Amino acid sequence: MSLSASKRERLKQIAAEMQEILGGCVHPDGRPMTFSELEDECVEAGDLLTAGVLERRVAQREMPQGECCCPSCRRPGARLPDDEVRVLQTDRGEVAWMEPTFDCRPCRRSFFPSLG
Repeated sequence: MSLSASKRERLKQIAAEMQEILGGCVHPDGRPMTFSELEDECVEAGDLLTAGVLERRVAQREMPQGECCCPSCRRPGARLPDDEVRVLQTDRGEVAWMEPTFDCRPCRRSFFPSLG
């Protein structure tokens, strides 16, 4: 997937805002930070930002309406009344969102709908 020029420009603006949040390039005692320290701080900030954006985007996905089939037997499952928190550990950090859960009585199992 390729980002549009306008999205790239906005992300560069956000990078400048992140620089303001992270602050200068010196330790509290006045010593300059090494390149490795700067990189580690930027990677940590980028990972937090990426996980946060991913979590919000996943939560916006359209959930299937009506029936969802069991991944084992392919029979329709019954939607359970309460959504469950689904948590995944990604390359950029933990991401959590609410997702409907379905029950397959013949298989005696619960499952999440497959969204691809």
